[in-house]
Amino acid sequence: MVLVFGDHAVRVISLPEVADSEEIDAFIHRYVKGLYLLDPFYIADRENPQSGFFHLLDIAPEHFRETEYYQQYFAQYISVDEAQYNVRLDAGTTLCMSFGSNLRFTQAQITVLDMIKPWVTAMMHQRMGFETDPAKNLAEPAPWAEALTQLEAQVTAREKDVLKLLLSGFSNKEIAGKLSLSTETIKVHRRNIYSKLNIKSQSELFARFFMPRQEIPSTL
Repeated sequence: MVLVFGDHAVRVISLPEVADSEEIDAFIHRYVKGLYLLDPFYIADRENPQSGFFHLLDIAPEHFRETEYYQQYFAQYISVDEAQYNVRLDAGTTLCMSFGSNLRFTQAQITVLDMIKPWVTAMMHQRMGFETDPAKNLAEPAPWAEALTQLEAQVTAREKDVLKLLLSGFSNKEIAGKLSLSTETIKVHRRNIYSKLNIKSQSELFARFFMPRQEIPSTL
């Protein structure tokens, strides 16, 4: 599929012709409305927007298969592997052509995909000039972002940074590296966040921000 990543939303340019109604429904009502914020490709692009070719193995959290994003979306609708071409359009947006696979890409395939990057990205940039149909913009304000805004009075700025990375499935060690803090400091922030939100687990944290309210377990 082809998307445009922005700071607060994704714009849909093109969906796969072979996608069935269940895939499209999950994409529009789960990914576009908030789950994109947990997508390793989105996270990597927002941290360091740049044009190029990217492979999931190079950007995903160490324990990607244990993340809620993998279990709730990736495993079912993308499958095993994913790669993406990015074209930076301006300071705030990136055009992305992403393709999943039900088999792991081989190193030879990755090499070829990277080799043709200049031609693919040039064509993407050229084609973008023709994509002006506003009906294709399916993005809505993300409940995730709204929920974070409502929590600003409860959590500190640093806790908010940690919270975003926790939701994205990064481990304490990975978060510490990204924020240039010690692992022990991240553990303290994590305990404080859980206490303020009155939750006890990563699953409860995910449910708080991403599951439709009717699906949230009563124990929450």
